[in-house]
Amino acid sequence: MEGKFRWKRMLFYSFFIGFIIFFINVKIGFAATFRDVPDSHPSALEINFLVETGIIKGYPDQTFKPSNNVTNSQVALMIARSLKLDLNNRPNPGFKDLSKVDADTYKAIVAVVDEGIFPKGENFRPGEPITRGEMAQVLVNAFHLKGSSKQQFKDVPKNSKYYQAINTLAANNITTGYEDGTFKPNQPLTRAHFSTFLSRVLEPDFIPVSSGYGYNKDYQYIYELYEDYTSRDYFTYLSSDTSGDWWFVSDENNQGIKYVNHVDQKGFTFKGYLENGEVVTDFYIPYPVKLGASWSYAYKNGFRPVTYIVTSMTERMTTPAGTFSSLMEIVSSDGFQYYYSKEYGHICTKDLKTNSIVYQLIQLKKR
Repeated sequence: MEGKFRWKRMLFYSFFIGFIIFFINVKIGFAATFRDVPDSHPSALEINFLVETGIIKGYPDQTFKPSNNVTNSQVALMIARSLKLDLNNRPNPGFKDLSKVDADTYKAIVAVVDEGIFPKGENFRPGEPITRGEMAQVLVNAFHLKGSSKQQFKDVPKNSKYYQAINTLAANNITTGYEDGTFKPNQPLTRAHFSTFLSRVLEPDFIPVSSGYGYNKDYQYIYELYEDYTSRDYFTYLSSDTSGDWWFVSDENNQGIKYVNHVDQKGFTFKGYLENGEVVTDFYIPYPVKLGASWSYAYKNGFRPVTYIVTSMTERMTTPAGTFSSLMEIVSSDGFQYYYSKEYGHICTKDLKTNSIVYQLIQLKKR
């Protein structure tokens, strides 16, 4: 997984340089790898990831053609590269329609068929688009995915040829389908969408998360703040109402303010109020979040927004409160790095200017 870590470093340093010059309105992002995949493209990060790991090569004219349908032969090539398959000495699968494919493509097709990733038959249809249902079966076969989901797609009945494969993709959070509750199994798959699916299989950071990262009201939280001296914050759950979960955040002398942790379909906010109702702090994470997601947020009118970018979704960290896995790592344009747990919320903050921990969870006490 060396490519994985190179990719994370590349993303982080790209942003680190970006926030140094953020205040002169330079756009944060990568230089486009392909002429037709700008930084703003919804699959740009996934496509660039596959380029960096050597899985995608694009076309000779430096285009990727993201909206074009991906063909069976292109999928065979990308799967063979992803799995680093040995392409030599594979048996002839007996297809009648491979006479016009180039030597590298032929070897990749032969290898993926020999591995049982694609089915045998009379024709391979190398230049024809692969459908979303066929893609699901290929990914399940190639990466030996397991699991079942309670999610049901309206257009994928249980007697569908690809029902189990699609259900397995859903169980692994590789797909959530369309907003109307369909999967469209017979629809041809675009090159951009295939890149998104494949990236999610290879790198869990790309799997979008649509819930969590708020504070768990079943626990009291104790944090240490490291400034000129060390102090502690105690997060104690009070009650819940239509605004969200109310917490009292106090110091060692039991002096503090109330915060509300609000979660809805758009994301979560953690907002602190003085007794007069004035907002003194406000943190926001929008859903869904995944590697590369970014947003800007200002907690008061007239304040300069801070820009945040997700640089990892699978970090692991140990604090005095324990070891936490699958953490979301966020870098902000004002020079901080945050770590959030899907189950427990904020775990740690680092100051990137000093490369030191300035705030961390030291104890979780069950209520």
